[in-house]
Amino acid sequence: MRSIRGSVPLFKTESESETDVSPMHSEYMENDPTFGVYQDNIDSSFKIGRSGFRYNDKHVIVDGRKYKATQELWELLTKFKPDKDAVTIKDRQAYKQIPFLSNAHRVNCSPTAKIKANRGLKYTRYISQLFTDKNEVPWDSVQ
Repeated sequence: MRSIRGSVPLFKTESESETDVSPMHSEYMENDPTFGVYQDNIDSSFKIGRSGFRYNDKHVIVDGRKYKATQELWELLTKFKPDKDAVTIKDRQAYKQIPFLSNAHRVNCSPTAKIKANRGLKYTRYISQLFTDKNEVPWDSVQ
């Protein structure tokens, strides 16, 4: 279901041709297949969890919901190790909504499945802080 394309650019904006990559998004080729955006093998669409994922220079769009496309939000959506010092509270709040919407944090992206726990930095620093025994941890408590 997921695809990671080695040297082929993963992210292109909606207005660009198939061979061009937006300069803002070109540094986000380090794809996080566990919790991040991926390209579906069947229809080549972009997804996060079970939700459709699109973007342009101003927004990322998850199942029709728009979020301001900042570099910090891209860090959270795509990288294995987002830069903790670069991510703002506003970006964390936007990112917090995306797993709820997409179930990207759950096994098989199923809304009733367990959370995909692992020892990775993204899980320990972000995902585990958002979800603990079905009780949401306030984002403000994330260090």
